[in-house]
Amino acid sequence: MLARDGALAAEVPGFSPRRQQQEMAAAVERALAQGETLIVEAGTGTGKTFAYLVPALLSGLRVVISTGTRHLQDQLFHRDLPGVRSALGVPVRAALLKGRSNYLCHHRLELACGEGCAGREAAQLQSIRDWSGRTRSGDVAELTGIPEDAPIWPRVTSTVDNCLGQQCEYLQECHINRARREAQDADLVVINHHLLCADLVLREEGFGELLPGADAFIIDEAHQLPETASRFFGVSLSSRQLQELAQDSATEYLRAGGELEGLPHTAATLERALQDLRLAMGRAEQRAPWSRLAGEPEVGRKVAELEESLARLGAALETEAPRSRGLDNCHQRAQRLQGLLQQLTGPTPAGQVHWF
Repeated sequence: MLARDGALAAEVPGFSPRRQQQEMAAAVERALAQGETLIVEAGTGTGKTFAYLVPALLSGLRVVISTGTRHLQDQLFHRDLPGVRSALGVPVRAALLKGRSNYLCHHRLELACGEGCAGREAAQLQSIRDWSGRTRSGDVAELTGIPEDAPIWPRVTSTVDNCLGQQCEYLQECHINRARREAQDADLVVINHHLLCADLVLREEGFGELLPGADAFIIDEAHQLPETASRFFGVSLSSRQLQELAQDSATEYLRAGGELEGLPHTAATLERALQDLRLAMGRAEQRAPWSRLAGEPEVGRKVAELEESLARLGAALETEAPRSRGLDNCHQRAQRLQGLLQQLTGPTPAGQVHWF
């Protein structure tokens, strides 16, 4: 298949045989056939993608391939995989699966359109709204005209925190659910390390799984896996999570017919407390044990104020939760974030590392 007169040479422009590529492909083939663990260090120019794709597609096994980044994931699925599959002539069903923040959320889009925005963000929101009626996958990578880090994306995509799940009115049209169903039916699924670790966390906690059962896993760019795993198997709390909770709470409250006073004011108090804590922590980029900051009186006061503001918002949300599914979700998020804030700013138990 990888020889000078093989199937790929006829299909792939500029293909040339490489001994190291053929050796790697043979090793992958043996590992797949015998259910073994194989680690390969392949230098630049080896052609490692074809070296694992060819035996994977010919194996007849159900295979999950994990890449280091979403960019590599898209390149593998949209460019490399179709060419190899066509050259080999194998009827393998393939699926691309990403984390939920990569898919348009109809509920979040409706909230964003209701809130409105100005300037460039307004134009971007209109582009997303137009595209939402055309897209089948809902993969935000389709909209190349809007930068990946544009502030509009978190407003129209969901997270584990703000997803309404089975209670969402758009459950049947949900893009992430459709992508997961397609992955369950596929012979080969292309994911990334973030999703691989997220799936392992779910299984460990007994909450089911994101990925289909597989006969084999191929981890591309495996040297990036430890850093990704260390993030997923710890717990973290970010200012963005708290800020989004405050904003979503106010939006959902107004959407449910609430007044401008009351809960929106409580949510704004949380945002101010969050900003005050960030200022107290210092402007410079830092990474150190939490104990280094915890002893500073000003930081201690601002953490206490943040805890108090979050508790007040949680109490207000508990009262308003019956109004809507969105407010009930915000109430559950507030409870979870309260627990995280107390855990991460409190005394560090033996065997744990708390850092900021």
